[in-house]
Amino acid sequence: MKVYIGCFGSGLGHASRMLEVAKELSARNALVEFSSSGEVASLIRGHGYPCNDLPLADVRYSESGAFLLKATLVAYPTILARTYRQLGDEIANIERFGPDVVLSDSALPTVLAAKILRVPAYTVLNQLNLTSSHGNKGVLSRLLSVGTSAGMGRLWEFSDEVLLPDLPPPYTISEKNLWGSNVEKTRYVGFLAPSGGGNPDHAAVEFINDNRPKIFWQVSGPPKTRSSFLRMAMEYSEALAEKYSFVVSGGDPLASTSPTRFRGGWYYGWCGIAEFYFKACDLVVSRAGHGTIGQAILWSKPSLLVPIPKQPEQEGNAEKAAKLGVSIWHRQEALSAEVLEESFGALLSGNYQAATKRIGDLARRFDAKADIVRTIESAAMRARRQPH
Repeated sequence: MKVYIGCFGSGLGHASRMLEVAKELSARNALVEFSSSGEVASLIRGHGYPCNDLPLADVRYSESGAFLLKATLVAYPTILARTYRQLGDEIANIERFGPDVVLSDSALPTVLAAKILRVPAYTVLNQLNLTSSHGNKGVLSRLLSVGTSAGMGRLWEFSDEVLLPDLPPPYTISEKNLWGSNVEKTRYVGFLAPSGGGNPDHAAVEFINDNRPKIFWQVSGPPKTRSSFLRMAMEYSEALAEKYSFVVSGGDPLASTSPTRFRGGWYYGWCGIAEFYFKACDLVVSRAGHGTIGQAILWSKPSLLVPIPKQPEQEGNAEKAAKLGVSIWHRQEALSAEVLEESFGALLSGNYQAATKRIGDLARRFDAKADIVRTIESAAMRARRQPH
């Protein structure tokens, strides 16, 4: 069986969950090839899989990490041109590789290329709609929202099926980005997060043996959104180090995986044992990416969420996680040592602990990886039976 996987090239969450699927497919003797962009492609190749480079087509962010609506609209012709280039590249890549089935994680050109070549295509996706951010109430924001939902959203129906890596209602974290869409052929499969804990190093051993409350601060997201959040992680972990034990991950897949000591605790440029820290910590601090929230819930860990500024998807995720009682969220500009300390105290209380256990128990009833692999294998078997 040959499987071609296309990953959206901004943010590492898409690749992280597809690498889990690829690992299982490879264990079943499938031949897997990827496509993606930039540092995401580098991450995939670092796990030993061939990955075709595609031009990055992404929205614009400021130096402080905020989503830039007007700059994105100005750059829209460039983004669209790169998307067309991706489509042409993917047609050539898929035709050369000759897969039995194509799997896309939020990569629309991969789906369209598979459809053109009449190859079965399945999509993993947690954003069918683009809703307006609270900070963007103007006409431009509404036009971007309506245009994306009504136009781009319908294109996902070229997939044979859209697999939603989330919990079904009323527990759907991405409800603002999924509910009310006009896309059919969708199915909830549960959260898809990296498995295993990794082998603990000396920093991990010290962390787990510390008697203070243990906090794993994970920085993630597109490169421009990480630096400001990382500076906050280092500053506030130092300010609160007497009361809490911190491990900070910088979220750079090209950085060192060795831990270094700093005043606030331990720092990894890239944490290769993040799953261990999700399991060992008492609470998580992170952006409001869908994958990170799902991972925290699967480990029944309460989380403090700081969405990328003015990024509507993450704000929607954070609002729903808070509504479910598993998270507290703050806007980046509202953070301070005092705000964090107050929030940590609340998250370590009984109410949040009980909610994360209850929702975590529900989430662990699903096995998204097994479901996706079964779907891909069945599609490949049907494809082989059909005459070419």
